[in-house]
Amino acid sequence: MFYIKQGVVLLLFLLGLSGCLGNNEEIREMREGDKLRVIAGEHVIACTSVNQELNSMDTFKAFFADESLSEIKSIKTTEMLLLEFEGEQPIEVTVKDSMLSSDGNYLYPDKLSPKISLTNKDNKFSFILGKNLTSGLNSQFESAKMNYRGFKIDAAWESGERTYIFVIKEQ
Repeated sequence: MFYIKQGVVLLLFLLGLSGCLGNNEEIREMREGDKLRVIAGEHVIACTSVNQELNSMDTFKAFFADESLSEIKSIKTTEMLLLEFEGEQPIEVTVKDSMLSSDGNYLYPDKLSPKISLTNKDNKFSFILGKNLTSGLNSQFESAKMNYRGFKIDAAWESGERTYIFVIKEQ
């Protein structure tokens, strides 16, 4: 009797384990195949994939570490940004634009970060950078001030969702 119970427990464990492996494999495949890069004129900006729950004030802090700061590209506000997804193209994409301080924190609450209207032509998403409307909230003009902008891109496929982030300097 004891061996039968152990056998049933072992069988249930193996069935549960095989079910978990299938789901993890599907998630792993999505992570490997759905990379994103942004093309802005002659610049190619690699995006970082992040956890969906990441909404804290320090979301963009890693871009402002000493070794990463020089990699932030200067982009003109008149530039068109093209989102290039590697692998299967998403069925829905949204982009949020946030003003950032020189240390990577949000200048204004995330709820004030506007969503950007995207153009979708032949499954290629793009937008004109333009000015961030929240930049007008600062009443103190500083001629030499560098405007940093953090972008959060939410992409959805039938098989799941993914969030990407990147940072630029406004030129």
